[in-house]
Amino acid sequence: MPISAPCFTSGVQTSISSHPGSRIRSASSEPRLHVVVLATINPPGRPPSPLNNQLPAGFLQRDVTIVNLPLHFRRVLYSIALVGSLTAMAAAQPREIGGAKQLFIDEEMVQSAKNVEFTLNPARRAERVLHATDPWAPAGLGFVNVIQEGDDFRMWYEVWTYVEKIPGHWMTRLCYAVSRDGIHWTKPRLRQFAYKGSRDNNIISLGHRGYTHGHHVFIDPNAKSPATKYKMIFGDFYRVPSRGPYPSISGAVSSDGIHWVSVDTPDGIIMPGDTDTQNSAFYDPAIKKYVVYVRSNCWQRDKNGKRIGKPSRRVARAESDDFRRFPQVSRKQADDWRPPPKLNEILSEDEHDPGGKWGSGIYTSAATLYPYAPGVYLFFPTLMRYDTGECTIQLATSRDGIHVHRRFHRPYVPPNPNAKRVGQQVAYTAYMGPGMVRVKDEIWMYGCETDVPHDSAWYGKRTPGGIHRYVQRLDGFISLDARGQPGVVTTRPFHLRGKHVEVNADADLAQSASTGSQLIVEVLGDRGKVLAKSHPLQSDGVALRPRWQKRTDLAGLIGRPIQLRFTMRFAKLYAFQVVNTVRSKVTSPGRQ
Repeated sequence: MPISAPCFTSGVQTSISSHPGSRIRSASSEPRLHVVVLATINPPGRPPSPLNNQLPAGFLQRDVTIVNLPLHFRRVLYSIALVGSLTAMAAAQPREIGGAKQLFIDEEMVQSAKNVEFTLNPARRAERVLHATDPWAPAGLGFVNVIQEGDDFRMWYEVWTYVEKIPGHWMTRLCYAVSRDGIHWTKPRLRQFAYKGSRDNNIISLGHRGYTHGHHVFIDPNAKSPATKYKMIFGDFYRVPSRGPYPSISGAVSSDGIHWVSVDTPDGIIMPGDTDTQNSAFYDPAIKKYVVYVRSNCWQRDKNGKRIGKPSRRVARAESDDFRRFPQVSRKQADDWRPPPKLNEILSEDEHDPGGKWGSGIYTSAATLYPYAPGVYLFFPTLMRYDTGECTIQLATSRDGIHVHRRFHRPYVPPNPNAKRVGQQVAYTAYMGPGMVRVKDEIWMYGCETDVPHDSAWYGKRTPGGIHRYVQRLDGFISLDARGQPGVVTTRPFHLRGKHVEVNADADLAQSASTGSQLIVEVLGDRGKVLAKSHPLQSDGVALRPRWQKRTDLAGLIGRPIQLRFTMRFAKLYAFQVVNTVRSKVTSPGRQ
């Protein structure tokens, strides 16, 4: 029988087939190797999308026949085919997913699919939760991040202010607020920093002369002592005199998130380089290292350093065993035409982005390790259009935090519909803060928005923007959607380790009762044999429990390799999870 060795690599499927029994022969009757190459046509920067049967649209088949080869060379090629076949068999081995939730944000868990499409589900713009009303915020509010700890929501945010001795130049200070519901916030008087002679404010004293920019606070599960439970990456103005006004990439630690101490490095920085944006950092338990995502600036320049061509803002990634020291992976702002030896830019503009002749750039990353499903990294980059100055929040995903995909080149957070124009500039900028919190079956995120163009001369003017709350369904960032024509999604094989399946889906999208939404779940065994089939689901929920037609649960199948097949119409499929016991009602800590 033929040996077939399919393997997916960077969007290319290759199938090597040999026919040792009934060989394909040329006119000279010499044995030949039949090689079939299936290559995808995918836009650069996008992942492959095998979503139509086993041979998706967009694949091309090329038949390459090798004839008149020496016997020893043919044996080598047959060996390659056999190894490829064994490799493919290993890749097709059932996965061990245990009770880990599986999100349909990409093709990672999809074996085959038909009549469905990946769909971006934008966040809902909720209310503005914080305004620039304090005298120490004369030019508005800036970057933000929020952590939920116990019954408290804790917010660190920045306020724009002046540099007293440098007229017209801006800097930011770091402030703190707390809330019991994530909507109404109070600003405790920390009495750490004197602003115009008074300590009656919520400013955190950190950074050179009290200026802090582009911060991100996170709780470190790998902290070696209570004194370093909280960590922060931030930009410290004038920390390195030779860099001038460009903030250094610095770090700090704290026992309570309020009183901070800069990391104890000789130069006070954790990475060579500089920044003028919000960077992200966290401890990644999958690799047992600290990871940071920082700005990488790149102006095209000639050999003399003169700027030419388009500007570019990108995101670079570094990892380290020690939070106090990371290798330089980004281009410095002042000498960006000289890339460092370990340049590692993982997110950048591409040809699908708008921006006219000036193009676009990635301003922030808001990189977040999704806390409610393993192996999911979410990015909420702000795309800045250089022609209009408009800055909108998009969505990107990754399975390892390194290979990042922006499948959708449109806003994830709907822009302010009332944004005005100032000449050619759009009076709207938005930046998502890294991190998120769960409240019941919703994900809440926070970001800052301003109602002025990015490049406008707004210094000294209190902007009407502020800190906003954004709401997303649990796991609902991206879904596989089916419309009127029934769609089918079959998962990759995995070992069943629980007796129940829960599905996050909306099977209640139909426009009328005659068309009807529904979702049917089937459990497949060896060679696609149906082991269990559910009654149709026709509701909306984050943990729908299918009712099986001929069994009460899947206990009799535990330990067996299975696949799930979802057949749906007018429905959205977000995720599934194998569980052992009935799911208890989930509420946010301290709330019912």
